[in-house]
Amino acid sequence: VGSTEEDGGRYFATMPASDCAVCLETFNDTDCVPARLPCCQRETSTFGVCLGCLEEICNHYTVEAGRVGKCPRCRERLYVSADGVVSKAPQPRGKCRMCRQERVLLDGGKCDACILGTQFELTYECDRCGRHQRIPHPMWRYQATPGEFGTNTWACHNGCDDYTHWRVIEADLERVPMHDAPEGWRMLDQWLEQIREERLRVARARPEERRDHGRQGCVVS
Repeated sequence: VGSTEEDGGRYFATMPASDCAVCLETFNDTDCVPARLPCCQRETSTFGVCLGCLEEICNHYTVEAGRVGKCPRCRERLYVSADGVVSKAPQPRGKCRMCRQERVLLDGGKCDACILGTQFELTYECDRCGRHQRIPHPMWRYQATPGEFGTNTWACHNGCDDYTHWRVIEADLERVPMHDAPEGWRMLDQWLEQIREERLRVARARPEERRDHGRQGCVVS
């Protein structure tokens, strides 16, 4: 039976240690091998994830060429080696070559926010003038819910001539990547469901496709 566990003011639905919390399959030695997580897993932890699900996150929820994604629970950056060893990924800091802020640097000397912003350049509504503007930054991260304006500001070029607050326009809400949406958007379950569906598809695939889909080493962040 699953349980509820509190962590830093947030509650997580957890599965027994014998099950993967993402695909919900029982751990085994073949297609649901348990991953030893350096971030969320302790000897007494009831939370566990299989290597296959971590690799699925690497393959389909990325922000850079090095395949950076998110840990399904704490969003820690993790590295999965070719032989299935999971460790915390290096976090080199420096000045991002796009935003010029001191950040953890990922692909090409850019931070994850700038990489996501260029991959998902959405249109936002200004809270002051109400006009729309495309912004190359993940401003959705600062919205507590899809309908609220964010807490961080960006320069409005539509006549405000000032830094204002923004929210994603309704037409672009579906383009917000589920794996990066704030907790208040309640998209985590949809994201995990996508991973489960892809895992099921691969499990039903031809043997050669499963081999091609196999472990190659990746980063989960």
